[in-house]
Amino acid sequence: MSGMHGNISHAMRENYAEFGVDEYYRKVSASYRNPFFEGIKKVVWTLMNRWWEEEGRELYTASGEAHGGLRVLDMAAGSGEATLVLLEWERLARGITTAESSTPADPASASTSLIPPLPLPPGSTVPTPSRPAFVPPNARRGLAPHPQSQSNGKRRGIFANSAPHRVPRSFPPIQVTATDPYTSPAYSDRTSRPCYPLSFNSLSAGELPPNTQPDMEGVVWDMIFCSFALHLVPPQELFPLCYELATKARWLAVIAPHKKPELKETWGWTRWDMASWKPVGDKLYRGGGGRGDEQDDDEETELEIVRDKVKLRLYRSTIL
Repeated sequence: MSGMHGNISHAMRENYAEFGVDEYYRKVSASYRNPFFEGIKKVVWTLMNRWWEEEGRELYTASGEAHGGLRVLDMAAGSGEATLVLLEWERLARGITTAESSTPADPASASTSLIPPLPLPPGSTVPTPSRPAFVPPNARRGLAPHPQSQSNGKRRGIFANSAPHRVPRSFPPIQVTATDPYTSPAYSDRTSRPCYPLSFNSLSAGELPPNTQPDMEGVVWDMIFCSFALHLVPPQELFPLCYELATKARWLAVIAPHKKPELKETWGWTRWDMASWKPVGDKLYRGGGGRGDEQDDDEETELEIVRDKVKLRLYRSTIL
């Protein structure tokens, strides 16, 4: 079989219709690239900021490691999009600067607080404010204040911009393990890291990548990322896969250009409210009185981070 260049067609439905899912990814095993890379970066960075504010800060101290490095599975890893943006978040969050890090992650994320103040004239003093400046409570938690409806009828994003939050330099390196039965060559070529050729069925059967073992609590990974792939699992195979993963990982982040698939509570995962950092349960969400995932497809809610047509949903294992 001759090597293919790029993704063949930018329309994935055309690729799947012409070749079938399995054969398509075999053809582009060394050349595949996800065209939604920028959106993936923004939703992953936004999630990691929320995780750090709500959980990571307590797990990792400025003096050193608390629980070892964050263990991540990049499942159906493609050409390493989730791996690359996750490791870039870590690098920028730890303040490891390169020429690239001088550019904000989002055009909207540039802050005037990064601009040095102008020098004061000789003999001048800085006026003392009569009281501290007001900081909205949501801003302290990494959330954007909830604005009123705009002229176009839609509200702005729930979450603040995705520029990485600062973490201590002692924050241990994130340990990423990648699996993909088809695009391992593209992953390794792009990331210079190994990618193990395990399929969804392999993981569902309990197979683990080499040298991967659970910790004392039975946890193999702290977090699993599945980007633009979980909807490809046949419906009859989704439950056993999800349940098996729920016995091995605390968190599951599903990234997609749509809302599929929706995982059921009986599959070992509960949908997570990323604004309050609590299980969704029966809570109603603002904006029409419905659940957050019933809003406009491209409107960000407490249940879904949305950036550049890319959506991220978070689930917490009910087993671990």
